[in-house]
Amino acid sequence: MNKDKYTPFYGWLILFGLILFGVFMLWQYGLLNAFFTKDQTYLSSIILGIFFLTSLYIGRGAWRLARETHYCSQLQNSNDIPRDSLVSEHLRLLENSLSSPELIQARLVERAHSGHGSGWFMSDLLLRLGLIGTVIGFVLMLGSVYELKQDDIQALQQLLTRMGGGMQVALYTTLAGLGSAMLIGIQCHWLDRYADRLVSDIIELGTTQAEGNPDA
Repeated sequence: MNKDKYTPFYGWLILFGLILFGVFMLWQYGLLNAFFTKDQTYLSSIILGIFFLTSLYIGRGAWRLARETHYCSQLQNSNDIPRDSLVSEHLRLLENSLSSPELIQARLVERAHSGHGSGWFMSDLLLRLGLIGTVIGFVLMLGSVYELKQDDIQALQQLLTRMGGGMQVALYTTLAGLGSAMLIGIQCHWLDRYADRLVSDIIELGTTQAEGNPDA
């Protein structure tokens, strides 16, 4: 347990920093503005807003996970560990034998992943919102064809304009949904790795403590 205790949070900061840099580049080249102006349904804006809030939620989970990792690494060197930390609660439950070891371990796994667990749900939600935007875009595009009642040049120009607007809705919402879902998934996968490591370290501590106190 000599690894950097705050790696989960530092790694998330790097990922989020790269995301912000990507957003800046999109704004620099005028692509970000297109998401807000060319999507008449504003679904792309909603997706990007949800993505930003979800990333902050995951960042909070990254800080919590880093703090719990720090408590776990400091347990053997210091007694000043909060009683509500994961490692303290887990060892206390094992010592008091309030539940079976399997249930205690399952509780530990659930709590270790709870700080960012909803991120996977939000990733799936963003993906589905993007697909809904795709359907809406095609509906708008095809609806303009059925509304065509004239066959002159001006009517065809209006038709192409409406079809282009529907296609923009489909493409921008799909891009926003797929991109946001992928980036949220990367962040959640990063924290899942360290949550599993934290669980492994805490279980190892509990096993070592049980072996050192066979009469407990």
